[in-house]
Formats: sequence, C-alpha cells, structure tokens
Amino acid sequence: MIKEKKYILAVIGLGNMGGALLSGIINSNFLKKEKIAVYDIDSLKVKKFADFFNVKTLPCLKEVVLNAKYILLAVKPQNIPEILADIKEVLSENDNVILSIAAGLSTQFFEKNIGNIGVIRIMPNSPALYGKGISAISCGRFVCEDDKKFAAKLMKNVGEVIFIDEKYQHIATVLSGSGPAYFFLFCKLMTDFGITHGLDDETAKKMVTGTMIGAGEIMINSKEQINDLIKSVASPGGTTQQALDKFKADNLQKIFSDALEAALNRSMELESAVSGK
Repeated sequence: MIKEKKYILAVIGLGNMGGALLSGIINSNFLKKEKIAVYDIDSLKVKKFADFFNVKTLPCLKEVVLNAKYILLAVKPQNIPEILADIKEVLSENDNVILSIAAGLSTQFFEKNIGNIGVIRIMPNSPALYGKGISAISCGRFVCEDDKKFAAKLMKNVGEVIFIDEKYQHIATVLSGSGPAYFFLFCKLMTDFGITHGLDDETAKKMVTGTMIGAGEIMINSKEQINDLIKSVASPGGTTQQALDKFKADNLQKIFSDALEAALNRSMELESAVSGK
C-alpha cells in the first residue's frame, strides 16, 4: 500500500549541480520548502543550504528514503554504489522513485542493484541555477506516467526539458552537460583577445557576453539553418570570413570533434568503471 511521505523531494548531494538544482527548484516555487529535504555528508554544506533556503535536513540516507517520495541523487557516479547498498533495504517500489543525475549510469544499472524501483535518469546542466538549463530525461522500466510528469515539471522549473532514448544519454552528457564549459572557454579566449588589444576586462567581457546571448536568441528565434546564420554574418572577403577561413585552415572542426569524442569516451568509461561493464 502506498503511504504518504513527509517530503515530496529529497536532494542527496549539495555540490555544484545539486546546489544549482535545489536553488532553481526553490526559487521557482514549484514545491513548498517544507516539502523539500536535503542530505550531504558534508555538514557545512548542509547547514549552508538549510539556513539559506530554510529546508529540512535529514540525518542519514535511510531517513531520506523513509521520508521522501522522490530522491534526487546529485552525487558523483563513483559514490552511487555505496549509497545504493546503504538504502536498498528500505527502498519501496511503491513509495520511492529515484531521480539520478549521475553521468554515465543507466537506469538498468540502478534496477540491477535495487530491484523494481522507478528510476529516472536526468542530464541537467549548470544554467539551471538561473532557470536557463536544459535537461535530457530518460525513464527506466518501472516508471509510471505520473512520475514521468513529475520529473518533467520539476526540471521545467529550472529550464527546458527533452525526453530522449537512454542510448543517447552519453551524447547528452557531452553536449549539454559539459557544453557550458566549452562555451565559457570560447568566451574567455575572445575576452582575453580583447584585453590583449587594449580593452579593459569589464568592457571585453560585456562585449563578448552580450554578443553570445544575442547570437543565442537568433538561433532560438530564427528558422534558418545554422550554416545560413553563419553566412548571414560573414560577408565574402570581410573580417568574419577571414576568421572562418583561418578556423578551417587550422582544422578547428577536427580539434573540436576530437575533444567531444574524448568527453564521450570518458562518459562511457565512467559507466564501465562503476557498473563493471
């Protein structure tokens, strides 16, 4: 029999992503604070978030499972097996649903270790902190429609949501999960170039940031293909075309493709290391 839980959501792990999601969820007012609980082995992190957001802290993992319906695992993949071993005996297929943001770990991995529990795999990204994230969601075999809808509503409060076949989760990790870092790097290179040529740091950063945000808006709102958008900026023989030609001559496409392949391989390695595949 399904029993009423004291908390709707419990967040396990208050690192960068766990903290970002918690902040975004609370700021959205999707759930009342009294229906959210948190747990982390770092007592200082727990106190920080509990004091700031006025959410309930739970003393141990078993208490999390016993008192919360949806359990958001926001910890490193290598820590998941130990957590599952600790909570397995108190998990209930009727009363609990696992929401995992652990990169590389499949819903099948969880089902193998904890039984017929609903598991929803989510790959969010850091802009969730400002409600501008994008989350790729895949559902395990034992997830019902209501739980799927809850996960979608939860993550929509911190950005956009897409449902994908789980076989594409490694790609989601590389593109959207890691993607902000690539974007930041490109912005840094452009900002540094501006500073090198005389701009002050604040002006260079504002110029680059505004340009990137504006370009993003064009991509969102335009019906043109990306190649056509590039051509719309690059006049033949102009400054933009010179830069694009140099990118091509230096094989930027291969450099970038190789980097993404390295990230993809690492995502697969993490899965193998934890799951033993």
